[in-house]
Amino acid sequence: MRAVILGSGGAFPTSRRMLPAAALLREGEMFIFDCGEGTQLQLAKSRLGWARLRAIFISHLHGDHVIGLAGLLMTMSMGSRTDPLTIYGPAGIRGYVDLSRKYLKFGVAYPLEVREISGGPVIEEAEYRIDALPVDHRVFTLAYRLKEYPRPGRFDLAAAERLGVPAGPLYKRLQSGEEVTLGGGRVVKPEEVLGPARPGRTVVYMVDTRPFPGAEEFVRGADLLIHDGMFADDMDSESGPKGHSTARQAARLARKAGVGQLVLVHISPRYLSIREMLEEAREEFPNTRVARDLDAYEINYQPESLIDKSRHT
Repeated sequence: MRAVILGSGGAFPTSRRMLPAAALLREGEMFIFDCGEGTQLQLAKSRLGWARLRAIFISHLHGDHVIGLAGLLMTMSMGSRTDPLTIYGPAGIRGYVDLSRKYLKFGVAYPLEVREISGGPVIEEAEYRIDALPVDHRVFTLAYRLKEYPRPGRFDLAAAERLGVPAGPLYKRLQSGEEVTLGGGRVVKPEEVLGPARPGRTVVYMVDTRPFPGAEEFVRGADLLIHDGMFADDMDSESGPKGHSTARQAARLARKAGVGQLVLVHISPRYLSIREMLEEAREEFPNTRVARDLDAYEINYQPESLIDKSRHT
């Protein structure tokens, strides 16, 4: 699994930072979170394209998070996309898409569905789910979390051989969690040949929010947290009223929630240097990065010897 920060800035684009957008790639699928101005250009620069794009998740309807949506939809249509696409977002996103298509006079040559959501489960698949949570911004805003379900434990070949399970298709059935019946009616259960379940990976996208009580539980144990870090401590007194977090506040959340890595985005254009912001955040949580446009982050399975079991309960 890999996350690519397509736009790391906030408020308005600069020569250094485009507006908020992040791509998450998993097993041949791609999801985009927010769609700031120029997102389709950033997809081209990153060579991600849009062939794998399954869904777009919009956090809220402030312009810097949605202005790129019409351009991306148009570009994919002109690029002969035929696969269906779903857009998820708060109430109003359907009207925004409809009006964009009406007044910009563009159609789409692929099935397009727009779903307005208020939180809770968004997508549920066999291997993962995507959930949304309202955060605390100046308008209704959602955070999103992709969480993989636990994977089966490692297959114990020696145990299977001792139990007389012949090599071949029965191994696969046991690894899939099925019981198998051997000659003579002997039943072998998966737990007899599989080790403990292994945790999947979790990624959270949480931007444009001040600290709020439900954040820690939602991001707990995430392998990667992409979080609003719009301001450094010099704007501490103003970040809350503006509906944003400081880098230090985001890092404090990451530490309390047992996050693996924190990536700060939605950086205010007032900061030409991120050194001070990064130092402040790392005082709270050392494994912090301040994203730049097109930075990529690999989300690997944790080595079993390093897994903190409490993070995955």
